[in-house]
Amino acid sequence: MIALLKRQEADVAIEEMRSRFSGHMTAFEQKLSAYDESKFVWTRDSFQAFVSRLGEAQKLALELLVTKRSISDEDMRDALKVSGNQALAGVLSGISKQAAALNIPPRSIFSFENLRNAGKRRSTYTVANGFLEIASNMNWPGPQLHSPE
Repeated sequence: MIALLKRQEADVAIEEMRSRFSGHMTAFEQKLSAYDESKFVWTRDSFQAFVSRLGEAQKLALELLVTKRSISDEDMRDALKVSGNQALAGVLSGISKQAAALNIPPRSIFSFENLRNAGKRRSTYTVANGFLEIASNMNWPGPQLHSPE
């Protein structure tokens, strides 16, 4: 009788552990899939939550991407009034960090391509189609508060 009770207790404990493990795996898979931009779909709520977390320089960088579709690192630095690519990287990494905090894949916002020309590295930043679409649907950035030129 005691052996049967101990067996049942062990079975219950094992089942509880399996259930907890399964819950952790599900949560992990959800977080992992958030970085697969092919599975991410922008919603009005996710867009508003994301934009509300951004600083002014980050918003301006995204305004430039939305209005110009694609922009060089040089033009982006000039518009943001930052001195070099390291400072620009700080602004752009801030966008990516805010996205990651909301489980938004950074590549669902913008992508970049690095090129070399005459020994100089140049980057081109391009807005993601999904971000462009939701920004347009949300009438964002709306009336330009900043001059992108």
